[in-house]
Amino acid sequence: MPETEYVTIENICSTITDGTHQPPKFVSDGIPFLFVSNIITNQISYNTEKFISEETYSALIKRTPIEVGDILLSTVGSYGHPAIVQSTKKICFQRHIAYLKPKKKMINSEYFHSAILSGDVRRQIDEHVKGVAQKTLNLSDIRKIRLPLPSLDRQNQFATFVQVTHKSKLAVQKSLEELELLKKSLMQEYFS
Repeated sequence: MPETEYVTIENICSTITDGTHQPPKFVSDGIPFLFVSNIITNQISYNTEKFISEETYSALIKRTPIEVGDILLSTVGSYGHPAIVQSTKKICFQRHIAYLKPKKKMINSEYFHSAILSGDVRRQIDEHVKGVAQKTLNLSDIRKIRLPLPSLDRQNQFATFVQVTHKSKLAVQKSLEELELLKKSLMQEYFS
């Protein structure tokens, strides 16, 4: 098996920046505006009470032209949580979220996401965090983080395995929920 090379995040991303630094003008309905709390589960949650207009979105998206496969990474407070953009749904986000655009010819987004969650990268993130009251992971430190970069074929194999695993977990979860409903139904029948 060939030796895996290690690269910095800076080497595998064409863009590393963060969300808007100025609080936008919010509207009652429109395009979701995300905060760190929207990605702490390592997935993007579009459940938000803050929205921006199409006009504001058009101005803000120039810095962060979000595409499917990009990675959002929390950098303040609950730091170090990555999420893959998996939808073309329009979103914008605050400055406490880093925006990483992977070079698709070098790295698979699913592999990149898992690498960020790996023990070695988590250790590096913890070493780079600054602050006491509000821990912060700076963009300059994110650029320096190193991770293994196997061949794209091996990354794609890993990504396929992860996707199959996710589907299996969802099927098991659905079965457990159905069993729980059956149990509640039987409890109602027997104990009511």
